[in-house]
Amino acid sequence: MASTDILSQTLASITAIKLDQLQKQKDAYEGKKSSVLADAGSEADTIKRIRKLLKGTEELGSFGLPKGTRLTGLDAVLDQAEYDPSVSPQLLGDYEEHIRVHLASQSNKYEFASLYGKLVEEWVASGTPKDAAATAGAAPAGDGREEMHQQRATWEAYIFQAKETDGAAIRAYLDDVFESKEAQRALATVRDSLKDYQKKWKSQRHFNDETLETCIRGMLRSDILTEEKRKTLRDFVGNKVVLAEIADVLNMRMSTIASWTWGAPLIVEQRRNLNGRYRFHTDEDLLHSIFVYYVGLRWALELRQVLQRFIGADGVWKSDSKPVSRDDARRHRFFLNQKTTTHAESVQKDRDNHFRGILLDQLPDEFDEVRGTYGDDADTDDDTRSGHVQVVQDLLQRLQTEIVLATKRGREMTVIRSDFKWFGPSIPHSTIFAVLDFLGVDAEWTGFFQRVLGATMRFKNDAPDTPSQVRKRGTPVSTPLADYFSESILFCLDFAVNQKAAGTRLYRLHDDMWIWGSAEKCAAAWEVVTGFTDTMGLELNQDKTGSAQITPGNGAAAPSARPHRLPDGNVTWGFLALDPGTGRFLIDQREVDKHIGELRIQLAACRSVLDYVQAWNIYGNRFFANNLGRPANCYGRGHLDSMLTTFRRIQAALFPDQPGGIGAQVKALIARRLAVPESDIPDGCLWWPTAMGGLGLQNPFITALLARRQVAASAEKLVDDYLAEEQFEHVRAQRRYEEGLAGEDGGGDGAAAGPSRSWRDADEFRDLRNAPFMPLEEFVRHRERTSPALGRVYRELMLVPAAAPVVSSSDLQMAVPKHGVWDGLSYYEQWVVWLYHKDMVVHFGGLEAFDEGLLPTGLMTMLRESRFQWQG
Repeated sequence: MASTDILSQTLASITAIKLDQLQKQKDAYEGKKSSVLADAGSEADTIKRIRKLLKGTEELGSFGLPKGTRLTGLDAVLDQAEYDPSVSPQLLGDYEEHIRVHLASQSNKYEFASLYGKLVEEWVASGTPKDAAATAGAAPAGDGREEMHQQRATWEAYIFQAKETDGAAIRAYLDDVFESKEAQRALATVRDSLKDYQKKWKSQRHFNDETLETCIRGMLRSDILTEEKRKTLRDFVGNKVVLAEIADVLNMRMSTIASWTWGAPLIVEQRRNLNGRYRFHTDEDLLHSIFVYYVGLRWALELRQVLQRFIGADGVWKSDSKPVSRDDARRHRFFLNQKTTTHAESVQKDRDNHFRGILLDQLPDEFDEVRGTYGDDADTDDDTRSGHVQVVQDLLQRLQTEIVLATKRGREMTVIRSDFKWFGPSIPHSTIFAVLDFLGVDAEWTGFFQRVLGATMRFKNDAPDTPSQVRKRGTPVSTPLADYFSESILFCLDFAVNQKAAGTRLYRLHDDMWIWGSAEKCAAAWEVVTGFTDTMGLELNQDKTGSAQITPGNGAAAPSARPHRLPDGNVTWGFLALDPGTGRFLIDQREVDKHIGELRIQLAACRSVLDYVQAWNIYGNRFFANNLGRPANCYGRGHLDSMLTTFRRIQAALFPDQPGGIGAQVKALIARRLAVPESDIPDGCLWWPTAMGGLGLQNPFITALLARRQVAASAEKLVDDYLAEEQFEHVRAQRRYEEGLAGEDGGGDGAAAGPSRSWRDADEFRDLRNAPFMPLEEFVRHRERTSPALGRVYRELMLVPAAAPVVSSSDLQMAVPKHGVWDGLSYYEQWVVWLYHKDMVVHFGGLEAFDEGLLPTGLMTMLRESRFQWQG
């Protein structure tokens, strides 16, 4: 039986036991409460009636009723009321009403706990009938959508049909790319390092407790495992006896790696992603999986290290900008007493640091790194490195910043975006081995890699007599070894663009490629990309390939100005499309509509309320928010307002009969499925974090609105303010020069104070002594290198402002539960608590929807961590 089924059955059993116990507690409490209320109701005297109610609250403490903080000292108040006429009937009435509300709050807790338990039961029951194929994310043969079958046919056409590339032509191409003396010298170092690495491999003992746990953590963070194998691996962690046995077996396998094979055919499972693409995962023997994962991780880490040394070698990597001419440097020194070296806080330095960081991003930085696989759209608290969605969001913000900065300063900007069609499955094995051979990987290792890639495979849901087939092309998905193969090849593209297109930078994340700059440099770089593609036997994805030319003044480039070598198509990412006319990323509502329709299908397929909430949180909240772009200064407040309008449109389209959006929809769903009046479900219970007893429904409006007041109203104004200051600075520098003071205070921005003005009498400045001060155009020519002020504007444009903190009242802070003080909550959680706390306190007497221990929330959280499977 699958481990998830065991966990589900355990949860069902525990929930049934706790619900039974909960009902007994509820019946006992309600019986005693009715007795207290009846006894008090028979008393006509207000003070005596309140005393009976107060005594009843003490007696009900043994039935679960907590002490009410506002009831403390009420005995003394009643004593005073016996004699003091200033204690009015209205005041006593308020105290009596508070006692009654306090008594009702525990009833409400029992009611909601019972409701929550029924939701858990519904959720567990809804998963029980699913067959193994559905649990794994695959659809039975002959079932599923048309696109599922179409994509399988395409995948099989790649994987099981070899494409032979010309190894000699690849070698000649790479020799040409790495032709400079500096590159040849650095490449020799790479080959020597890999030779030494392969030599030392055999003398090492590779597997022990630590290496195994590192591999297991990485595998659990990826999406390569079935839920059953994920549970098994979790059980391995911390079990030293089991880990020691596994290490012994894997070390034995490592000693005979030359004869290693997969053995039995690998089982292929087809799983749908939110973007509509299906991915094809292989279900392997678990020890084989760990073994291959470890080998891939070690090789991927080594590749990153040797290539980083290659990049850093003197003279290897070309600069993307021309050096400052000697005459310009001389004039800056004479007129401004300023050097033209790159300032540590300049735009150019920021660009350099970012590009070095993004190169080889797909490869691990550390052996024990924890990070989601490519395409994972959410980071976790345990991740040690930003995920790929975070990296691409940073890249988009940088591109938008570059466009704003360029166009406001009167420069044109060309942008190209592309990726490879079915990249992972389409990589020819002959290309992989030609590149590895070029880098210095020996025959023994390429033999192992051939056996890994040349696995025999069959689909899980095919008929038993369906013959297995051998993989002849492509790499396994979401594994370090696949990253090692792909980055070995694609780094050669990075370097080719740099060498053959005058230092142009190819911003590449896996196979997602971005190029920007002048039209001619972009056209030259694109020519390199297409030549590389042909040589390596790859194919560009025309659906994601396009270019845009943006001119100053928010005017689209004339069609005749478009170099013929630039690719056709639009520049898009997620739900964003770059508009050449405005130079802004705008939301493509047609793409949004496609996913509204898909989300409607996914929500309709949910068989429980809790599944419905989880599907909304992942798709309706996180996926849409990620693909609309993060709020940032470079986009301005207008883009954030477009996001909010789009969120509203999404909910209006999904729930046309529910003006209250997703919250009202979930309420109605609960009422319909569990026969509970909607009025009995406080709003706060829907949005409350699960740790505080809520359903944890996510609200995309809150996240966006918390940032709205912090985002710059206009990105252009930030640049306009800088340009105005730049002109003023030019006037001030000219005045200093003309007054002969530049040598006294150092002149322009970032310059060090110089000696007395007699330094201008040097022979090298003889022709400048009577020259007029440099014009503004020359004054600003090298600001991207020299100006920390421009660097600060550049970074401010890219900034994602922190959400504004929520100001809480003293009564709210007192009501925050023991899970953490107010400051320990995220701003999102603070706003949810602030928004709904009054209703929750009135309904439950505090901020917790039910008492800890009434339901198996910990076990349910554990089960909900399993990866959500989408309707295929």
